[in-house]
Amino acid sequence: MMYDVRHMYLKRVPVLLYHHVNPHGFNTVSPRLFEKHIRFLKQTGYTGITFRQILKGELLPEKPVVITFDDGYDAVFYHALPILEKYGFRGVVFMLTGYIGKKNTWDLSLEPSDIRHLNREELVELSRREWEIAAHSMSHRVLTEIQELKARYEIEKSGRILEDLLQVPTLGFAYPFGRYNESIKAMVKESGYHYACGALKRHQLPASVYELVRIPVYRTDGTHSIGKKLAYPEIPYGEFCKLKAISSLSHLTPLYQKMRSK
Repeated sequence: MMYDVRHMYLKRVPVLLYHHVNPHGFNTVSPRLFEKHIRFLKQTGYTGITFRQILKGELLPEKPVVITFDDGYDAVFYHALPILEKYGFRGVVFMLTGYIGKKNTWDLSLEPSDIRHLNREELVELSRREWEIAAHSMSHRVLTEIQELKARYEIEKSGRILEDLLQVPTLGFAYPFGRYNESIKAMVKESGYHYACGALKRHQLPASVYELVRIPVYRTDGTHSIGKKLAYPEIPYGEFCKLKAISSLSHLTPLYQKMRSK
């Protein structure tokens, strides 16, 4: 598969974004609902793949979908992994590498108690099972709002930590909060990443592999909503507005981080 063809597949494959697959909490999808989603995808002909498979030029299924998880909570290992394996899917974790094995103290959390991020052993095991582990910065700061040297460190270091741990190249990066500009995109490319994921957009075909579109999934989403999220090249306007409204709550976390840093 030629390089430009791989980039075309990267830009066109549908990508779903989950944060936390857990029985409890606000910004979570329960394991029971998550299995309904994956069963629906399987029954409608989809196969869960990774970005790495595309970049390696592997023969792809007729209807690929990429299931991604931001931040790398340990619930991915204990709840999402068994369900995806049951249906023959793989996943992609965008790991917050400054918090490997640590509790979530960076977020304005609405969870009932502190939650832990994946530890080194769990990440190694996910990689062994052919999941893709990609970078999501060190501390989940808004990269467009910090000094250039700090932003470059957050981008470069997060990938190197994963490479040292997993002994495979870190191919992808996800911008914290989906926020980026031309300068941040350039840093990601210069750091050796092959693609990057940005924010929710209604139109599904991005201009660059460094601004791939992902569609968030929330606890309010049934299988009918999953079908709408997979519409191409634009998701329905009503679904888009609903997602924009829910995702706007994430703007509270950067304010929380600024208050803590004072």
